[in-house]
Amino acid sequence: MDQAETLDRAAVEALCEAMCGVVSGDLSVRLRTASADLTVQKLSLLANFMLETAQRAVERSLAYAGALDNVQRIARLSAWQLVLPDQEVVPVGTAAGLPDAAAAPLQGTAWFLDRVGPGCRAAMAALFQGDGGTLEWLAADGEAWFRTEVAALRDEGRLAGYLVITQDISERRRATERIRYLAEHDPLTGLANRRRLHEQLEGELEAGRRQGTKFAVHVIDVDRFKTVNDLFGHAAGDRLLVDLATCLRQEARESDMIARIGGDEFVVLQVGIGDARDAGALAGRLVGAVSARLAEPGARALAATVSIGIALAPDDGTTAEALLSHADMALYQVKSTGRNGFAFFNTEINEAQLARRRMEAELRGACERGEMAVHYQPLFEIASDRVVGFEALVRWRRDGEDVSPAVFIPIAEESGSIIEIGRFVLREACREAAGWPVKLRVAVNISALQIQDGGLPDLVATVLEETGLEAGRLELEVTESLLLANAEAATEVLARIRALGVTISLDDFGTGYSSLATLRMFPFDKIKLDRSFVNDLGRLGEAEAIVMAVLGLGRALDVSVVAEGVETEEQAAMLRAAGCSLLQGYLIGRPAPIARFSAEVGRDVTSRMTKTPIPADSPG
Repeated sequence: MDQAETLDRAAVEALCEAMCGVVSGDLSVRLRTASADLTVQKLSLLANFMLETAQRAVERSLAYAGALDNVQRIARLSAWQLVLPDQEVVPVGTAAGLPDAAAAPLQGTAWFLDRVGPGCRAAMAALFQGDGGTLEWLAADGEAWFRTEVAALRDEGRLAGYLVITQDISERRRATERIRYLAEHDPLTGLANRRRLHEQLEGELEAGRRQGTKFAVHVIDVDRFKTVNDLFGHAAGDRLLVDLATCLRQEARESDMIARIGGDEFVVLQVGIGDARDAGALAGRLVGAVSARLAEPGARALAATVSIGIALAPDDGTTAEALLSHADMALYQVKSTGRNGFAFFNTEINEAQLARRRMEAELRGACERGEMAVHYQPLFEIASDRVVGFEALVRWRRDGEDVSPAVFIPIAEESGSIIEIGRFVLREACREAAGWPVKLRVAVNISALQIQDGGLPDLVATVLEETGLEAGRLELEVTESLLLANAEAATEVLARIRALGVTISLDDFGTGYSSLATLRMFPFDKIKLDRSFVNDLGRLGEAEAIVMAVLGLGRALDVSVVAEGVETEEQAAMLRAAGCSLLQGYLIGRPAPIARFSAEVGRDVTSRMTKTPIPADSPG
C-alpha cells in the first residue's frame, strides 16, 4: 500500500471516529487530513462544516432551553405534553414548586390529577376528554392556586395529544382577594364598609319580600368623638373606634352584620327579629356595653357613650337608602335630647326632620332677604352705675313670626349658614355702634366655623375700616368649646384679631371641659361667667362658692368678669357684694332693637338697678 493510499485510509478512519462522536453527543471533534486527494479533502471540509453547524445548533438549543427554564421559573410556569395513543408524558422545561412532569411516571394524567384539590379534580379530568380548556384550581394542600390551560394537539385532523401549561397564580389570587376585601371592608376596624352594607341590606330586603322576615338597622354614633380627636389626637380616636368595633362584635350575634360607614358612625344590621322589642333589647345592650367597656384612658369621660337610631324593615323603609336615612333621623333625635341612648324612627321624627331641612334651606339667603335683625342687650358697670356697652344678638323673623335663636342657631352652625349670619351681625353691629354719640362698646359672638374659615381677621379689619368704628370699642366673644375644637388654629386667629386692637372675651366660662387650661391658652381681656351659676345664687351654696372662685381668678389674672343671666335684685346684690364689676341679664334689659336704648347710647344714664326684675321666658 503506497503512502497516498495510507493517508486516504487514515482520513476515512478519522471521519468514522467523528461520526461515532456525533452519535455519542460529542460535536467538538474536527477532521484533519494530509491526503492530497481532492475528494478526501472536500469530504473532510464538509464533515467539519457539518460538525460546526450541528454544534452551534445544539448550543442554541441549550441556550433556548435554559431561557425557557428561566421564563418558566420567573412566570412560575410548567409545561408538558401528553402524547396519544400511548399517553406518554413529555416534559417541556421545569419549574420548582409546580406540578412537574419530569418527576412523574411517563404515562397518563393520574400523577397530575392527584395534585388537584378534590373540588376541582373532576373538572380538570374533563379537560383531557375533548378539546381542552382553562381551569383555575386549588391544590390538594389547600394553600396554592394554579391556572392550567389544556390545548388539544392534532395531526391531520386526528387528536394526537395535549399540551398542558400550568401557572402558579397564588400571589395574584391573594392580591385579588385583598383588593376585594379592601373594597368591602373598613381597613381600620376590619368591619364591613358602606358598599358591603348596602349589598347586604338589599339582599335582606329581597329575602324579606319573599319570606316575610323582618330586620332592624341600628345607626350608631360616638358621642362627642370630635372632642376626643381634638384633645387626644387622631391616634387615640382610632384606638377608641377599634375598641368600639370589638365591643359591637361581642354584643351582636354572628348572623348580624356590623359595618363602619363613616368617621365615627357604625351600623348593626340585626336580622331575624320578631318585633321592635328585639331591636330595643339589642340597642339597650349596646349602649350599656359601650359605656362599660370603652377603655381609652382620658377619653372615657368625654366619648365613652354612643347614641343609636333604629329603623325597622320593612315598616320604616323598603330600600337601603330609606332605612339608613330614617335610622339617621332617629339618631339625631337622640343626639338632640341628651345622647347616650337610643330611639326608634317614627312619623313625628320624620316630620321634625323635614321641618329642620326646610329651615336649613330657608336660612340660606335669610340675611339678603332682610329677615335677620340685630338686637342689643346692655352691659351694666356697677362702679360707674351705668351701661357701658351692648352685646349684639341676632334675631330671625320668618313669615311674620319670630324664630327662637335656640332653634335656628344650632341648625345654622351645622349647615354652615352661621358664616353668612356672622358676617351680617358683625357688619351691622359695627355700623350701628359707629354712629352712637356715646362711645360704648359692642360685643359680637363668633362661631367655630368662622374661626375655621380662616378669613375672620381680614373680615374684622375690613369691617372696622368700612364702618369707621374704633377697634378698641369692638369685642369678640368666643366659647371654650370653640377653642377646644382646634386650639392651635383658634389661638392663632384670635391673636391676629387682638393685634388689631379688638378685645377678646371668653363666653360661658365654667361650662367647658378645661376652663383653667383655656385661660392659659390665650390672654383673654374678659371672662363671662355662665348664667347657670348666677341662676343658682341664693339657692345652692356650691354656686356661690364657684362665683367667688371665678371672681377671685379674674382679679388674680387682672381680667374683668361679667355675670350673665342676672334676673333678680337678690342676684345683683350678691354679685355686687362679691366684687363683680359687670352685670348682664333681664334685670338690666332684655335684648331689643337699639332704638329701645336711645337714651343709653346718647347720654349717661342713672342706675337701672331699681328696675323690677323680669322673669326669664326665652333665651337671650
